Amino acid sequence: MSAVCSVSVCVGGGMTGLSCGCAQCRARELWLPNDQAMADEELAALRESSALHPACEEAASDEEHDEIFRHLWWRVVPVLWLGYVLNIVDRTNLGFAALQMQQDLALTAQSFGVASGFFYLSYGLMQVPSNHLASRIGPVRVLAVSTISWGAVSAATSLVGDAAALCALRFLLGLAESAFYPGCLFLLSRWFPPQS
Repeated sequence: MSAVCSVSVCVGGGMTGLSCGCAQCRARELWLPNDQAMADEELAALRESSALHPACEEAASDEEHDEIFRHLWWRVVPVLWLGYVLNIVDRTNLGFAALQMQQDLALTAQSFGVASGFFYLSYGLMQVPSNHLASRIGPVRVLAVSTISWGAVSAATSLVGDAAALCALRFLLGLAESAFYPGCLFLLSRWFPPQS
């Protein structure tokens, strides 16, 4: 496998990577700090000229291309799939705990519904801002912060003593989880171009 970029894709072809949209360029953009990323003006000029990224002048064979994406798929997709399954379970687990939780916390049906609604309120409000944040600082960082805060808030839910604390933690849980799904989609769109 060559040391240079493996996909020779024209920047003007609609790719949204750092330059040509190949795996190496996307990896470079995702992992480098913001001060090392290409300036917006340089990127715009490169897209307008429809030139290839300098490291992409040597194109690899189709077999190397397929091998890279197969490797990426097995490294990225199973982890994101597991995280998304846990995201769905955590989103709906309050309904499973409703009967016992209503007794233990002396919750009325109305206060339980409000606590459930607070989660979806914050979850819905933060979907777009979290996707914007992923495009600015990178989806890997957003997913890391999201999963760590999601785990901390989920663990803190076990310490809830009344309806107000449950509402507050469900709201925070919605904020934490809201970045996960858009971050996963953004990450997949950066690592896997539409034609792969």
